[in-house]
Amino acid sequence: MATARLEDIAAAIVHQARKLGAAECDVTITTRNAVETSVRLGQVEKLEGAQMRGLQFRALCGAKGTKTASSSTSDFGAKALKQLVKDTIATAEASEEDPYAGLPEPGDLASEYPDLGLFDPAVEKIPVETKISLAKEAEEVARGADPRITNSEGASFSDSAGQIVHANSRGFLGSYHGSHVSLSVGVVASQDDEMQVGGWWASNRAFDKLESAPAIGLKAAERALRQLGSRKVKSQEVPVVFDPLMAARLIAQFIGAAAGSHIYRKSSFLVDKLGQVVAGKGVNIIDDPLMAGRLGSHPFDSEGLPARTRTIVEEGRLVSYLLSSYAARRLNTRPNSGSLGNLYLQAGKESPEEIIGSVKNGLYLTSVSGPGFKVITGDYSLGASGIWIEDGKLAYPVSGITIASDMLSMFAGIEAIGNDLVFRSSTASPTIKIGKMTVAGQ
Repeated sequence: MATARLEDIAAAIVHQARKLGAAECDVTITTRNAVETSVRLGQVEKLEGAQMRGLQFRALCGAKGTKTASSSTSDFGAKALKQLVKDTIATAEASEEDPYAGLPEPGDLASEYPDLGLFDPAVEKIPVETKISLAKEAEEVARGADPRITNSEGASFSDSAGQIVHANSRGFLGSYHGSHVSLSVGVVASQDDEMQVGGWWASNRAFDKLESAPAIGLKAAERALRQLGSRKVKSQEVPVVFDPLMAARLIAQFIGAAAGSHIYRKSSFLVDKLGQVVAGKGVNIIDDPLMAGRLGSHPFDSEGLPARTRTIVEEGRLVSYLLSSYAARRLNTRPNSGSLGNLYLQAGKESPEEIIGSVKNGLYLTSVSGPGFKVITGDYSLGASGIWIEDGKLAYPVSGITIASDMLSMFAGIEAIGNDLVFRSSTASPTIKIGKMTVAGQ
């Protein structure tokens, strides 16, 4: 459905809602066409396409506009939408008042919608044969990388393209297109009675910028092979070097605790930490939704608040929470968006090799498992695997261990930040070294 048509639908719903008595309202429409192609052992296992669309409507009623209700539908027919609006308004009018509910103030809404290069029209024209061929090639390269690669978990190519339209009763109407392509593969490495699984992937907004199938296949094989011969180590306190994927995961967990909903509920270890030192000097964590072509970019958020580059941690000091308009009212401040764009830890100057070389005895972390992070206390304890470091060299793989500490101690203990920042997803980080964590093993 054309963007202009979707914008007309959104505007009509807002007009109708006001006519039927809603004090305020907003509506978000999303559409997406997606295809997933999977192969295993050279044979196509899945080729599925889907056309998805949805409309989310929120009504705010009552004298103060603080009674709210929301509804959603995939039926864009005029009769169905009219009934949706009526029913949602009725539900809102019968609900309890929430003094913090409401739309963003007019002055806080986005007024410009920059073109961030989020849509590649070529994505909608990729031949099915090409998708299958790329998945097969990634798997074939991974399986052929070494005789110890004995099985495959399959490879997949997926693509999607769609648009988002948002409108509200305070005059906001914005839309943008987006596209996404990804290629992934997983394989099994075997040696004696041991098996290890490794995988790799790449994602991009643009088809011609996607990492090559051979490169993805080789990396998947390498990650499986390097864990063969894994052993446990004795329990001890040592430095831990987080590879970029593990570091990005850690950054996401840390910044997730700065969400306004956690702060006003007092359910985060970062409550009352605004303006305080929460990490080592040199730690700068930035959220930038305005990066051209990046996976997390957007011109406005789900409320219509403008996308802006913001520093969340500056030289180790927490300088910003993530505040939707609701959270901002709860905290008596101005909103800055509760949504994240491209979240990253600013790169340092040391190479990964130099960081590993600085460790006499410690862990190079490549994988974690389990839910062992508590956002309320910051306690951190997860199953882990990786490669043991001896005298500044990667010595042997380890698994069946647990790493533990707490978030504030971990971030205060960041002693080195790598120069290897690469945006593989919407959250990215270079290699980091934490000076001391507990590694529980034998």
